[in-house]
Amino acid sequence: MRGPDTPVEGADPEVLAAVDTLAGRWGGRAAEAERARRLPDTTVTELLDAGLLQLTAPPDFGGTGHSWPTLVEAARRAARACPSTGWVIGVVGGHAALAGRLPRAAAETVFAAGARQVFATASATAGGRFTRVPGGFEVAGRWRFCSAADHADWFLLNGHGGDSAGRILIPLSAGQVRVGEGWDVCGMAGTGSRDIFVDRVFVPGALTGSLSHCFAGRQPSGGGPSPYYLGEVPFLPYVNSCVIGPVLGCAEGAFAACLERFARDAGGSHPLEQPLVRDGLTESAAELACARHLYETVCARLHTAGTARRPLSPEDAAAIGRDRAYLARLCVRSVQRLVRLAGTAAHFADDPLARHWRDLQMAAAHRDLDWARNTAAYAATAFDPGGAGEPGDTGPAAGSAVPPTASGCERTA
Repeated sequence: MRGPDTPVEGADPEVLAAVDTLAGRWGGRAAEAERARRLPDTTVTELLDAGLLQLTAPPDFGGTGHSWPTLVEAARRAARACPSTGWVIGVVGGHAALAGRLPRAAAETVFAAGARQVFATASATAGGRFTRVPGGFEVAGRWRFCSAADHADWFLLNGHGGDSAGRILIPLSAGQVRVGEGWDVCGMAGTGSRDIFVDRVFVPGALTGSLSHCFAGRQPSGGGPSPYYLGEVPFLPYVNSCVIGPVLGCAEGAFAACLERFARDAGGSHPLEQPLVRDGLTESAAELACARHLYETVCARLHTAGTARRPLSPEDAAAIGRDRAYLARLCVRSVQRLVRLAGTAAHFADDPLARHWRDLQMAAAHRDLDWARNTAAYAATAFDPGGAGEPGDTGPAAGSAVPPTASGCERTA
C-alpha cells in the first residue's frame, strides 16, 4: 500500500532525499518568512545550491531537466514544513521550463548566466501594458502576484501585444523592474508575491514570444527525443497543475502539526483518547488519503503523456482540472476540521497548525484550483453531446482544461 512518504512514479529519489534533509531548516524559518513576507535569503541559497529551482530548466541551458513529478513531489515535501518554500519550489521552480520555451534568442539571453537563477512570472496586470513600437515593444506599468519577486533574476511578463500580436511573453531582467510592497496578506506571505513596476523599457521583438507558441507542443531539438519532455509537450496543463504539490503538502503538514498537538498531554486531558477527536482525525485522514489518490492520478496522467510525447486528450485535460480542484477542496475540508478540533489555541499567529491553515486557504484560492471554472470545463467535455471532440483531437482546447488565453503563469483568482 502506498503511504504519504511513497514518492510518485517518475520522481527522482535523490532530489526528494535532498528536500527531506533540508525541510527541517525551512520549517524552523517558516515564522520568519511569514513575518518578512518573503523567503529568507538563506533558504533561497539552499534551494539554488541543491538545484531545487533548476529542476525543470532545460539541459540545453545547463538545467537538470527533471520530470514533472520530481518538481511537484519536491514541492509537496517542502510544503509540509514550510508551505511558502514548497510554493516557490513548485510554482516558481516550474518557471525555469517556461523560460526555456521562449524563442531561442530570448532563451539564450535569460540563460546566459546559467540555470542557477530565479524566474518569476506575472500575468495579472494592474495597468501593465505592452505597446508595439518600431523594432519591438515598450513595456510599462504594474503587474501583480510575482512570487519570489525579491529574489528573481528574471521576470517573465504576460500581456496583450495588440490585436495582431495576441498575448505575448516578455522577459525583463531584475534591473529593469522595481519590486513593490504589495503583499500584506494572511496566507502564503512567505512567497513574497509582490507587485512589480516597469518604467518604459524597450524590448526587441526577437526577445518576445507568442504565448501560444511558448505553450505549444514542439519537435525535439537535436534530432530525437530526450528524457526531458517538458521542452516538447504542450505545456499549459503541466504548469497549471504545479500548485497541487504545495497544496497537498501544506495540508499534510497541518495534519502532522495537529497530531503533535494532541499527542502532548495537556493537563492530563489525553485528547487522542477522546472519541470526538479520534472521529475528527479519522475523517480528516480519510480526506487526505483521497486527496493523495487524486494527486497520484494527476501525476500519472501528465507523466505518462509527457514520456510518450503526446498531447493530452480533451478528456484527460478536463479530468486533470477536475481532480486538482477537488484535491484542493478535500485538503481545505480536512484541515478546517482539524482547526475546529483544536479550538482557539490553534489561532495564535506562530502556531504551526494556524500557519498551515492560513497558507492553505490562500493557496487553494489560486485560479487553477477554482472549482466552478474546472467543473465547467469538465462538464463541457463529459456531458455535452459531442463535447469531447473526435478521438485524437489536437485543436486549441486539447491538452488544456482552461481557455486558450490563460497564461499558465503566476496568478490567483
